[in-house]
Amino acid sequence: MLLHTHFIKYTLCVFLYIAICYFLIKIKQGSSLTQCEISLFFAKYNQTKQKYPVISQTVTKPVNLEIELLKQDELKGESINLWESAAILQQIANVCKKYNLRTPLIKRHFLYNPKHKSMYCWIRKAASTSFTKLFADMKNRPPTRNYYKEIDILAPRTIKELQLVSNDTKIFKLLVVRHPFQRLVSSYRDRIEDNSKHTAQAWIHAKKIFRFTRPKLLHSNTTSGNFQQKVFTSDKRLKIVPTFKEFLEWLLQSSEEDDVHWAPYYTHCALCDVRYNYILKLDDYTYGQINYVFSKFNLDKNKVYFPNMQKTRGGHTNFDVTCKYFANLTHDIVLKLYERYKIDFEMYNYNISRYLHCVDKRLKKS
Repeated sequence: MLLHTHFIKYTLCVFLYIAICYFLIKIKQGSSLTQCEISLFFAKYNQTKQKYPVISQTVTKPVNLEIELLKQDELKGESINLWESAAILQQIANVCKKYNLRTPLIKRHFLYNPKHKSMYCWIRKAASTSFTKLFADMKNRPPTRNYYKEIDILAPRTIKELQLVSNDTKIFKLLVVRHPFQRLVSSYRDRIEDNSKHTAQAWIHAKKIFRFTRPKLLHSNTTSGNFQQKVFTSDKRLKIVPTFKEFLEWLLQSSEEDDVHWAPYYTHCALCDVRYNYILKLDDYTYGQINYVFSKFNLDKNKVYFPNMQKTRGGHTNFDVTCKYFANLTHDIVLKLYERYKIDFEMYNYNISRYLHCVDKRLKKS
């Protein structure tokens, strides 16, 4: 860490020295610096500072070793952004200390392969099916359509083993995340809105949502029948679908334990108790990063079948799709959602402003 800080200071000093020499030569020649040249200098200087940010020394657990391992991988020619990866690991440690967080280790939230010296925490709607299939392939498990059933087989054998592995520096530990709001919309679209199939989330939560947003649906009568008859088909698919706004209004006031499809990352994956080596952000991942993960899993990227990230019915949930759902919300709901997922936002440097603009666009039209 200390060497990294000195390197950054040295880089900035060299840059300033060259710039000052250039300015002095210009003055000696009798030339004045143009406003354009001055602006370019400060632009370049700021770019250099941003490219090599000084990583804070304030940590709840030391990440020096994880950063050193990243440096070694970069020297081997792996396709990683060293400073970006190091900054995320550092930021997670800083947020854990800032809020004095303790996050429980839950055995079935992790997939572990001792042969490949790798561990992964699955997060629903963040490529979890693809990575679960990968771990199943690594263990030579037979193909199946439902990889959720593989979790208990692929998880560490005991909580004690998980505790040992979570701090073992010889085990590569991966976490995959995406913008919390995009994941939330994706979960709603797949588990609530898509009534072409039966889902446990719709079956369990629809009644709770409508009790809060449309209580009259719970009133039985001889004409329309009881709640189940009015809202569900005979094969348990939704006939009446809660809107995204209704889903959020219920979620924001709910005090019950979160479903894994919308639980915060830091609680689900014990971010403050596991020494993760790499955070893959799906928002802007590259194939180079995927190849890096394969190399750390000790896999041949040319031989391993890795399926495309699964899409929700109706297409992938990107920013544009998410913005359309957020356009029907109020600033108050968006800000409350941010508070709910604030720690996730801070840990991975995600931003809320673009999603507030989605609401603003609708307000300007109306």
